[in-house]
Amino acid sequence: MSATLQPPEGPDLGAAAVHGVRWTAMARGTVEVVLMASMILLARLISPAEFGYFAVAIIAQELAIVITAEGIGTALVQRATVGREHLQAGLWLALATGLVLTVVSLEAASLIVAPLFGARTAEFVRLSSPLFLIAAAGTVPMALLRRRLAFRRLSMIDVGTSIMRVGVAVALAIAGMEGESLVFGGIAAGLTTTVMAWASAPAPWPRLRLQAAREVMSYGLPASIASISWVGFRNCDYAIISARLGAVQAGYYFRAYMLAVEYQKKISIVMGQVGLPLLARSGAGMAAMRGQMVRLLAILTFPLLGVLAITAPVLVPWLFGSEWAPTVVPMQILAVGGASTLIIDAVGVTLMASGRPRALLGFGFGHFGVYAAAVLIATPFGLSGVAAAAAIVHTAFLGVAYVLMVRGTDERPLRSLWADVGPAVVASLGLVAVAAPASIALSAANTPTFVQLVIVTLAAFAAYALTLRLTFPAAWAEIVMLARRVLPSPPSVPRPRRRPVEVSP
Repeated sequence: MSATLQPPEGPDLGAAAVHGVRWTAMARGTVEVVLMASMILLARLISPAEFGYFAVAIIAQELAIVITAEGIGTALVQRATVGREHLQAGLWLALATGLVLTVVSLEAASLIVAPLFGARTAEFVRLSSPLFLIAAAGTVPMALLRRRLAFRRLSMIDVGTSIMRVGVAVALAIAGMEGESLVFGGIAAGLTTTVMAWASAPAPWPRLRLQAAREVMSYGLPASIASISWVGFRNCDYAIISARLGAVQAGYYFRAYMLAVEYQKKISIVMGQVGLPLLARSGAGMAAMRGQMVRLLAILTFPLLGVLAITAPVLVPWLFGSEWAPTVVPMQILAVGGASTLIIDAVGVTLMASGRPRALLGFGFGHFGVYAAAVLIATPFGLSGVAAAAAIVHTAFLGVAYVLMVRGTDERPLRSLWADVGPAVVASLGLVAVAAPASIALSAANTPTFVQLVIVTLAAFAAYALTLRLTFPAAWAEIVMLARRVLPSPPSVPRPRRRPVEVSP
C-alpha cells in the first residue's frame, strides 16, 4: 500500500499566512529591484520592434509554464490527500503533455505563426518550444513545495529564477543579440526553476497509474484548459496588434501593458503562492480569509497604479528613453484594467482552492472571447483605443467574477466586491486629488525629473495613507497589523539591571 502525503496536522493558517507573506514579500522585493533594472537596460538595448516580435512568442512561453502547473500541479495541491501513485502519475502526465506540446509548438511556428506574424516571430516561437518539456519536469516538485507550505524555499526559487532570467537576457543583449536574448532568458528561468525544485523536493520517478491519473485529471484537465484561456486573454491583444498594426506598435503596447498590468500583477503572485494552499485548507473560513487577502492586495497595489498613471508622462521617457514615449497614454488608460485584473486573478485562486475548475474554465473562455473581439474592434482606433477596450472589458468581467465566486453562498456579489476593493478605491481618489495637481504644477515649473518624481510619489502615498486611515479605519488597522507581523522587529536593547542597595542594620 502506498504512503499518503497529507497536509500537516492542524496547521495554524494565520501563522502560515504571515510566514508565507514575509518570505514572499522579501523575495519579491529583491526580484523587483533586479527586474526593474533589467527592464530599463533591455529597453535601451533592444528596439520596440523586437519587443513586438517577442510579445507574440511569449504566448508559447506562458503556455509552457501554466498548462501543466495550473492543471496537474494545482490538482496535486488542491487534493486533500496525495499518495505516491498520484505523484508518479502526475509527473508522467506532465512529461507526456510537455513532449506533445513541444512538437505542436514547432509545427505551429511554421504552419500558423509564420504566415500570420512573419518569420522573425516564428523563429522566436521555435526557440521557445523546449520550455514546454522543461517546465513540465518541474511540475510535481513545485506542487510538493506548495503542499508543504514551504514558502521560504519557494521564495528562494523565485529569486534564483529571476536572477537567471535577467542575467542571461542582459548578457546576450549586450553581446549583440536582440529578441533572442529575451527568449533565451525565459528558457534559462524555466530550467532554473525545475533544477531548484528537484533539489528541494525530489519526486518519485514517473509511472502511468491509471486510477491515480484519472483522479488527477478530473480536476487537472478543466484547470489546464482554463489556463489556456487565461493565457489567451492576457496575450491576444499582442497578437492582434502585431497582425493588424505591426511589430513596432505591438512593442509599444507590450511595454505599456507590462508596466500597467503585468508588473503590478507580480505582487499578486503572493496570492497565488501563499493563498492557494491556505484557502484550500481553510474550510468554512474561506470567505473571510479570501476577503482579507484580496483587500490587502488591493490596498497595496492600487496606489502603485495611481502613481504610475500620474507620473507616466515624465517617468517613461526618463527611464526608457524618448523612443518609448508612445506608450504613455495607453499605459495611463490600462492602469484601470490593471487594477481589475489583479482582483480577477485573486478570484481565480479562490475558485481553484474551492475545487471549481469548470467554473474557472467557463469564466476564462468567456473573458478571452469578449476581450479578443473588443481588441479586434478597437484596433482601428490605435493603441489608446485598444487600451480603453481592455480597461472596459476587464472591469466588466470583474463583476462577472464576483457573481461566479459567491454563487451558492450567502454573500452578495456587489457587497463583497465593495468590501474587498472599496477601501483601496476611496483612498486612491484621495491620492489622485493631491498627486495630480502636484505633478502638473511641478511640470509647469520645469522641476528636474527626479525631484518631481520623488515629490509626487511622497505626496501621493501620504494622501493615500491619510485617506485610508480616515475613511476605513478597520482596513488601516489590518495593514498596520500585517506590517507588524511581517516586518522584522528591531532588536531590543537589554536594560541594565540595577544592583540592589544594601541597607546596613
